[in-house]
Amino acid sequence: MTQVINKQFDGGRKAIFVMNFKIASTTAESYEIACAALNNSAAGDACSSLVINKVWWSVNNTAVTKPLSIYWEATSDDLAITCNYADSKDFSSIGGLLNPESSGYSGDIKVEFESVTNDDTATLVLELLKSY
Repeated sequence: MTQVINKQFDGGRKAIFVMNFKIASTTAESYEIACAALNNSAAGDACSSLVINKVWWSVNNTAVTKPLSIYWEATSDDLAITCNYADSKDFSSIGGLLNPESSGYSGDIKVEFESVTNDDTATLVLELLKSY
């Protein structure tokens, strides 16, 4: 798989990531956005959790049963959103899509492209709000 991950912005309140995936090894792949890897607030506080504010995607997969999925990491990861075809979601009017903070949650977000067919591709843009 080819992954190209760009952190476009990492400010005090928001982080924006652009991700491109291409299956090249018939193996599903994942990427984690770790709170600890993001910049601290102006007051020096470390990010403890992420909220999905907006998301845009384009998924070109052979089997729609193998989508791009976004999870909140926990002991048993919580599904945030499943992405197939091309679409966008804006959760900003409700304060973002909140982490349910299930047992063992880390505050991190995991992106999984479940496709295992060579040359399937996905592009994802995530606008995240940082909690401290």
